[in-house]
Amino acid sequence: MSTHLEYLQDRQALSCICGAEGGWVFRHSDRYGLNFKYALCLKCGHVRTTNPLSAQAAERFYGSSDYRTMYFPNESPRDVLLRKCPKADSITPLMDFARVNGRILGTVIEWGCGGGWNLVPFRDAGWKVIGYDYDLPYVELGRELLGLDLREIQLNHELPTPSETADLVILNHVLEHVVDPVHLLRHIRNWCTPTTVLLVGVPLLRNIKTWHWHNFFHVAHIHYFSTGSFADCAHKAGMSIVHADPSRGLFALQSQEMQCLPRQRLGKPAVSAVSLAVGFLEPTFRVRKLVRSVLRSLHLLSAARALKRVILWK
Repeated sequence: MSTHLEYLQDRQALSCICGAEGGWVFRHSDRYGLNFKYALCLKCGHVRTTNPLSAQAAERFYGSSDYRTMYFPNESPRDVLLRKCPKADSITPLMDFARVNGRILGTVIEWGCGGGWNLVPFRDAGWKVIGYDYDLPYVELGRELLGLDLREIQLNHELPTPSETADLVILNHVLEHVVDPVHLLRHIRNWCTPTTVLLVGVPLLRNIKTWHWHNFFHVAHIHYFSTGSFADCAHKAGMSIVHADPSRGLFALQSQEMQCLPRQRLGKPAVSAVSLAVGFLEPTFRVRKLVRSVLRSLHLLSAARALKRVILWK
C-alpha cells in the first residue's frame, strides 16, 4: 500500500444494524489485502465490516477520489466519467426499473451521483435531474462535461435537504458504503412525499457471482445485504418495499407509518450463510480459473483462446 494511503488503517468498531455485537468472522482481508474483518450476524443474518474506516479516514477516502482511483487504476476522472456515461437516449436498468414502478417523467434526485452518469438518460428523456455527491472533482466534471445540476455534499456538515420535490430518488450502490444506512434512509425519507419512490440498488449476497468471491468484499463497502436484512433496514427507517428485483439488487421503497419491526426469524442467518457458501464455492468459475491457470503455466493460454475463437466462429 502506498504511503499516502496509510490513513486507510485508521478504523472504528461497528455493531450490526440490528444492534448485535460480534458475529461469525469469515474473512479477514479485502480484495486489496487490507485487514478488514467481515462478519455474519448470528441474530439477523446481516453481513458487515466490523472494523470499517474511521469517520475521518472515510471523509478523506471519499473526498479525495482515492476510492474511485482504486476502482479504476490508471484512469483519470475525466476518462472514468466519459466511459461510464451511457449513450444518448439509452434506457438503462435504473430507468427501466423506474418505469416499472410508474415513474415516467418528473424530478429525479440522485444521492451519491458521482459525475452524474446515471442521470443522463433521465435528462435526455425529459426529466428534471439533480445530483448530490461528496466527490467534488467528479461533481465539477459532471457540471462541465455533461451540463448537469450536481451539488457537493459538504464534509463535516449536516446532510443537505433539497428544496425541490422529488418524484423519484435514486440511491444506487451507495447504502453499502455508509456506516449507518438506517440514518441515511431516514434523512431521505424526511424530504420525500408519500408518493415519492426511492429506488435503491445494492450488491446482494445472493449476487456474489457477479463480482466473484475475491472481489466482492473490499474497503469501500461496509454492509453486505441479504434481501431480508435490507428489508429490516428499510423498515427501521420508516419505509416499505413496494417492488423488488433481487436478481439485479434493485428495490423500490416508499414512506410508511412507523411500525414495530417484525419479529426476527431464526432462518435469516442460515439464508445468508448459504449465500456466502454458494458465492465462495462457485464451482463453474473456480474450474474455469483452474483451467486458465494450468494453460498459462504450460504457455498454452493464447493457443486455447485462439482455438476457442475458431470454434465459436464456426
